[in-house]
Amino acid sequence: MLWGGELVLRDGVPVGQVTSASWGAAVGGAVGLAWVRDPAGGVVTPAFVRAGGYQVDVGGVRYPVTVGTRAPFDPDGARLRPGERPPS
Repeated sequence: MLWGGELVLRDGVPVGQVTSASWGAAVGGAVGLAWVRDPAGGVVTPAFVRAGGYQVDVGGVRYPVTVGTRAPFDPDGARLRPGERPPS
């Protein structure tokens, strides 16, 4: 479980930290928001974020994480009801 304050690593290099976290029932695991910086001082773009491999350090153990640039939100519930059409 994430609590906030955990170290975020990109390709093994520290780049930021988790700022807030909670259990994500929709994704079946911990979900965290994090600040990420470019260690070289460049601009952090969505392409920069997607290009790296990320881990989060929880209590000294590094766990691989899936990074997204959009919230894992499904307002129509389409992912919860595959094959059904959302209401119009």
